[in-house]
Amino acid sequence: MAAEASSSPFARGSVLLMVAIGFVAFLALLYAIGAGGALRPGNNGQAHGASSSIVGYSALGQLLEKTGTPVRYGRSPVAAQQQDLLIVTPELYADPQELAALVSQRAYTGPTIIILPKWQVTPIKGFNAGWVQLESPWVAAQAPQVLSRLVTVSTRIEGVTEKVAQAPFIQAQTPEQKTAMLRQAIRARVTISGDKLKTVLADPETGAARVAVIDDGGWYPSLDRDAPAEAPRTSDTLQGRYPVVIVADADLMNNLGLANRKTAAQALQIVDAAWSGGGEGVVFDLTQNGLGASENLLSVAFRPPFVGAVASLVLAAIAFARMAFFRFGPPVADERPFGFGKTALVKGSAALVRRLGRERVVAQAYADLLRDRAARALGLPPALPPDQVDARLALVPDDSAGNSYETLVANLRSARDRPALSAAARALYRWKKERMG
Repeated sequence: MAAEASSSPFARGSVLLMVAIGFVAFLALLYAIGAGGALRPGNNGQAHGASSSIVGYSALGQLLEKTGTPVRYGRSPVAAQQQDLLIVTPELYADPQELAALVSQRAYTGPTIIILPKWQVTPIKGFNAGWVQLESPWVAAQAPQVLSRLVTVSTRIEGVTEKVAQAPFIQAQTPEQKTAMLRQAIRARVTISGDKLKTVLADPETGAARVAVIDDGGWYPSLDRDAPAEAPRTSDTLQGRYPVVIVADADLMNNLGLANRKTAAQALQIVDAAWSGGGEGVVFDLTQNGLGASENLLSVAFRPPFVGAVASLVLAAIAFARMAFFRFGPPVADERPFGFGKTALVKGSAALVRRLGRERVVAQAYADLLRDRAARALGLPPALPPDQVDARLALVPDDSAGNSYETLVANLRSARDRPALSAAARALYRWKKERMG
């Protein structure tokens, strides 16, 4: 027999809530492990597409989005394999070999814009995260080292004195002097020159290039004014190659420069010219700014097409959980295999004898037990021998079925199978109950 289980000490809703919270936390942990560096905040005050500081490029991303251009932020090497325009903003101490490899693998994939670093900045304590103050544009003079494995170039800072261009603002100076130097530094313009560069945007005063395209044998009519209207069919022109545009002056595209409407319009023109048959969107690379994330099985599981399989597993787990919590009917528990008390002991002993097939062995013991009880009921002396007790009991009248004591005891002791043994034992017990109670 099965018995109904006792009620749980916990409410079903509480248990379900705990399981749901644990399940969601487990999925969040897996996602966090898989995402790795992708969860690090991008607004750290540095010069990259996810930064809203004065030297960041978040304004350019917002401007592109508002003009109908899809914008993404690439934290893995997979982003560089897209046909969309890739904007790379390397730091001063970025690995030149890594940058050159990134540009080389995109030669026939999509266009690339490299914005060279310009400003040295320091975080402003006590303000919101990502707030920085300008120190000096001297970084622009060191920027060519980032391109050392890609192309040989040199940069020059125009429009300011050498002191403002090369030295950070000295804290010992008066606030007025510091403000004057800062205003001069903001007017600084950076130009670039090199044997394999062609000017895209020239400085109005010096004529040197502020934006240039690498002359790598490709045909880029939107960037090179000297390029023919139609693609040349000569063998020295590489068909299908995408341009690499170098923006020497970061103020042409960063948040500081885009505060000016004219500069913002000029930035959009540079992006449009660099597209040159690329994809429909723009990707800001963050791997060169220490915000990249490596690929692993967990990160792939949360992206198409594998995210469908993960979602199916989650739904299956929810379905199994529902079956466990909302089962049909109350749960049942098996009957206790071993009971308590004398009755359980007798039943257990009887089951053991029956399992061993030794029922006939207990026939003699049962006959002796009923003889002793009948002797006590008649008040016979306890020390009376068994044969004399049998002789006295033989004098007792037969039962209602006409069976005498001697016949019943003989039938019980001669029984060999379970049915005969049971019938003889019941008959002897009935005789005792009828004659002696």
